[in-house]
Amino acid sequence: MSGPDWFQVAETGPGAFVIGEPGHVNSYLLLGDERALLYDTGMGIADIGEQVRRLTGLPLLVVNSHHHFDHRGANASLAAHAEDIAVHADGAALHTDPAPHEWLEAYVHLAHGLRKRYEEFHALDAGGFFLTDSRVEVRPVPDLADWRIEAVRPTRLLHEGDVLGLGGRSLEVLHTPGHSPDGICLWEPETGLLLAGDTLISGTFFAHVPGADVAAFADSTRRLADLPVTTALLGHNLRHKESADFVGRVAEAFAAVRDGRTLPYASTDMFGAPVSRHDFDGFAVLTAPHGTDH
Repeated sequence: MSGPDWFQVAETGPGAFVIGEPGHVNSYLLLGDERALLYDTGMGIADIGEQVRRLTGLPLLVVNSHHHFDHRGANASLAAHAEDIAVHADGAALHTDPAPHEWLEAYVHLAHGLRKRYEEFHALDAGGFFLTDSRVEVRPVPDLADWRIEAVRPTRLLHEGDVLGLGGRSLEVLHTPGHSPDGICLWEPETGLLLAGDTLISGTFFAHVPGADVAAFADSTRRLADLPVTTALLGHNLRHKESADFVGRVAEAFAAVRDGRTLPYASTDMFGAPVSRHDFDGFAVLTAPHGTDH
C-alpha cells in the first residue's frame, strides 16, 4: 500500500530492531540463532514483512502485545510466512473481528491531522529550536482508500511464564493487563531487555478505553518497575526507548492515579473522546471522565 519510506527501521540493541511507523506505532524484531521474533505487526498500512525480510531470513514467530488493531494490522500479510501468530490466551476471542470501516475512517482523518500538525511544528522548530529529528519524522499519509485490517485466528496461545526460545536467547511472557485485558510484555532476563507494548509508552497512556483498568495498570507497571530493566522498548511515539528510571516513574504515576492523589482535568483523547487527564513529567495518563467507569 505504501513504499518502504513509511517505516523507520533502526538497530536498537544487540540483535534488536525497531520497525517504527513514526507517529503511529512501534514494532520490534529480535534475532536469535535459530529464529526471529516480531513483536507486533503495526498498522498494516505498508508491508512490514518486507522490512523483516531485509533484516533476516530466519523462521519467524509473530507475537501480538495485545489485540488492538494498530498492533495486529499486518497479521494477515504475515500469516502464511510465520511459524506462529501468538497472543495471550485472554485475547484469543478478541482477534476474531476485523477493524470496522468507521474506525479506519477515523484513523485516516487522525493521521492526516497528525501529519499537518507535525509539519507546522517542524517549520517552527527549524527556526532555531532543533528539537525534531528528520530520521524519525511523522510520515506523510499515503492513499488509504484500500486499507483493511483483517481478522486472523491466532495459532498459538501464550500464558504467564511461557518461555519463547529463539536459539541463544529466550524471552519470558509477562501478562500485564491494564491497557487491555490481554496485554503481554516480553522479558529477557539475561540482558534486562523489556518489550513493553502499550503497557509503557512515552506519551499519553490510554487507561480509559474499553477493557482498560487503572488498578490493573498500576499492578502491572509496579511489577515491571521491580524488574532489573536495562532497556524498555515502547509501543508508541517517537521516543521508543527508555530506562529503568522511566519504568519506575510510570509505576508511581499509576499508583497515584489509582489512589486518587492526582488533580485531573477534563480533556479529550486523540479521537476526540472525553477523558480525565492526569499530567506527569514527560507523559500523561488518560482515564474515563470523572463519574464514569469502563
